[in-house]
Amino acid sequence: MKKHYLSLLGIAALLVVACGGPKSTTANKTTTTTTTSTATSTTTSAAEAALTAVGIDLNAKIPLDPTVKTGVLSNGLTYYIQNNGKPEDKVELRLAINAGSILEDDDQQGLAHMMEHMNFNGTTNFQKNELVDYLQGIGVKFGADLNAYTSFDETVYILPIPSDDPEKLDNGFTILSDWAGGALLETDAINDERGVILEESRTGKGANDRMNKVTFPVIFANSKYAERLPIGKMKS
Repeated sequence: MKKHYLSLLGIAALLVVACGGPKSTTANKTTTTTTTSTATSTTTSAAEAALTAVGIDLNAKIPLDPTVKTGVLSNGLTYYIQNNGKPEDKVELRLAINAGSILEDDDQQGLAHMMEHMNFNGTTNFQKNELVDYLQGIGVKFGADLNAYTSFDETVYILPIPSDDPEKLDNGFTILSDWAGGALLETDAINDERGVILEESRTGKGANDRMNKVTFPVIFANSKYAERLPIGKMKS
């Protein structure tokens, strides 16, 4: 199998106003929104003041566990290594890319999520289905072990792989490299994956989705985050 090492990881880390009644309703909605935003801001300020009073700096960086080894490679990749005794003979590789739905333009909503899916549909070193077939062949279960997710600020790929064979571990890093910049993005594969994402969106329309659509515009008021759900817009 061709070795294609991590050379493209500079941004990654391993690991209407109307008349009469309707007009009054609009005014009431505006007042309610303003009041809610003001109350939220006041509560947040009070909480920050209370934490500052006891010496907690919300802007301070969370200290890194001293047992974690970290560094930056010449290609810009930041790596973190944590030793764990269990499970034995297994290593979990994670590729965290600092790009998510928040970076999308209006006509790109859902692109980051689509890219996540396409990385399992053919890459430089693994044609369509070859990646999942190879990993399942060495004991890695798709979904239960091998997985990925897209959020507002990052896209993360999770790859647990046996460490008892140097070749398997080497292939694991080749897979990370492909995920970082080796997706084939073939037209037929993209069209096929649209159906998968549409179904994912349909099955996700439960109570949690309805609550998010109500609360996010308040939590993320005046922020792009309120308009950039990772699932994207289906018309995109």
